[in-house]
Amino acid sequence: MTEEQRLKNLDLVRAYTDALNKWDIETMSELSTEDVVFELPFRPPTFGRETVGRTAYMEVLAQARDHMIDGSENLHDLELDTLASNPDVVIATYKSDMLLRSGARYANEYISRFVCRDGKIARFVEYYDSIILFRALGGTLVEAGESELLPEGLRS
Repeated sequence: MTEEQRLKNLDLVRAYTDALNKWDIETMSELSTEDVVFELPFRPPTFGRETVGRTAYMEVLAQARDHMIDGSENLHDLELDTLASNPDVVIATYKSDMLLRSGARYANEYISRFVCRDGKIARFVEYYDSIILFRALGGTLVEAGESELLPEGLRS
C-alpha cells in the first residue's frame, strides 16, 4: 500500500465525518459501499449492534438525525490515522456536543474504526460511552446495591 493510498483513505474518512457532522445522509450514502457494515459494540439496550447494507444503514442514520435539533451536531477535535500494518483501516477520535429534541444536551467522546475499500467506507465501528447516550435519551440507572426506594434526586 502506498503513501498515496493512505492519504486518500484519510481524506475519505475526513469527508465522511464532515458529512456526518452535517447529517448529510446523501453524501454518506455516496461514500459508503453497497454492503457497508455499521457496528455499535457498546450500544444502549434498544440499539442494534450491527446494521448491514447501505439502505438499512441510511435508515438508521435518518432515525438518529430525527433525535437531534437541526444544526446542533458538533463533532470536533477530530484526529485521524491509519494502521501502519493496513492503511485501509483508519482510526478516528473525536468528541460530540449537541442538543437532542428532548432538550437534553448530549456530549460524548468516540473512537471509531473505518475500513476503506475501493475509495468508499466498507465498515464503520463506533465506540463511545453508551451510558451517556442512554441518560441523554431519558434512561435512568440504579447502581448495584442502591435502593430503588431512594428519591429520584438521590439516584445516579
